[in-house]
Amino acid sequence: MNKRLAALIAVCLIAIVTTVYFISKPTFLFDENEVFPDEFSEVAFEDAVPLFKFGIPLELFDTEEGKIKRNQTFADILLPFNVARQDIFTMDKISKQVFSVRNFIPKKRYTIFYNTDSLDKKEAAYFVYEPNDLEYVIYQIQDSLAVFREARNVEIVERTMAGVISETLDHSIRAEGGSAALVSAMADVFGWQIDPKMLRKGDWFKIIYEDRMVQGQSVGIGNIIGAEFSHMNNSYMAYSYDDGEGIDFFDENGESVQKAFLRYPVEFSRISSRYNPSRYLKMYGRRQAHLGTDFAAGKGTPIKAAGDGVIIARSFTAPNGNYVKIRHNGTYTTGYLHMSKFGKFKNGQRVRKGDIIGYVGNTGYTTGPHLCFRFWKRGKQVDFLKEKLPAEKPLATEELLKFEVAMELTNKRLNDIPNTWADESISASKE
Repeated sequence: MNKRLAALIAVCLIAIVTTVYFISKPTFLFDENEVFPDEFSEVAFEDAVPLFKFGIPLELFDTEEGKIKRNQTFADILLPFNVARQDIFTMDKISKQVFSVRNFIPKKRYTIFYNTDSLDKKEAAYFVYEPNDLEYVIYQIQDSLAVFREARNVEIVERTMAGVISETLDHSIRAEGGSAALVSAMADVFGWQIDPKMLRKGDWFKIIYEDRMVQGQSVGIGNIIGAEFSHMNNSYMAYSYDDGEGIDFFDENGESVQKAFLRYPVEFSRISSRYNPSRYLKMYGRRQAHLGTDFAAGKGTPIKAAGDGVIIARSFTAPNGNYVKIRHNGTYTTGYLHMSKFGKFKNGQRVRKGDIIGYVGNTGYTTGPHLCFRFWKRGKQVDFLKEKLPAEKPLATEELLKFEVAMELTNKRLNDIPNTWADESISASKE
């Protein structure tokens, strides 16, 4: 009996020890639904990752941001940061090869990266100027003098928009946050089929377009991929297609939807004066021929080349102010008068339809900012708005099959954009 009791006690002790062992033994099997605390996430390692701005480590410098003031010079900005005058003079010389410090424009942003010494004196290491949303210029002052022009990474996001006209195309697109550039692009695509000023309430549109993004902010639109416009119960289609000579827009038959010339060489403008061989000039009290079309627009509004061609004049005269003249072919030439300033294209350079060749102003003989647009046909000035202009060429036969495939894909995407006509609202979505 005592032996049985001893054996039973021994078995119980072994069982207890075994149970305790397996309970206390660590396990490497995780419950897939288990939630771990934040300290195990990558957030815990944030402090170990340096932060950068314009590629410069922020942890090494203090920064000061500002905007260029009128008549402010590079020296005005950097002398308080104890940059030697000789270094400023040298930077002025070497910057001409990249981006001259004399070309700063008022209201453009800049950032100074600096250190503070033991005497609480600020010493600049880098000066960064942002001429536009797409690039920035680094002026290196620390160690050695150098200038670098860098491009920001641009992300292309495809978007769709659909809407019903209640007032104007501009109103409909802007009401949903669409940009002025998108309004202008739509006017360019359909400009020779639909007069934006003749739209009717109830007309509707659908667009697939590219939004160009930098650091999460839109900096303009890219290409219109496809669009549909219903105007007075007539349907107009436009599909972008590159046949190897650049993107153009074609209808469902592969015919160009555009003329060889833009209908409106100035964005967001109105016609303030038409071609008139016997116009009465109130400011002079006499009649004088007006052989152009005036487009009224704000000073600085971009002026586009009306068609492909070569710049044959880029100059100034007292009557015309700053002007550009483009020869398109043996038949057509165009002129653009009263510019506030020129674009980047020089005399003798080739331009494509839509390139920015200058900006609206009131130089020369003028009573206010506008573009006087002149149009020559075989050397004679004619009324641009009454000319039967040539269309862009249709697609070549060998391109039609590829175009039809692209068109079918675009049609499906346009059909997938929801109709919102019932409540006359507009929808925009990211694809």
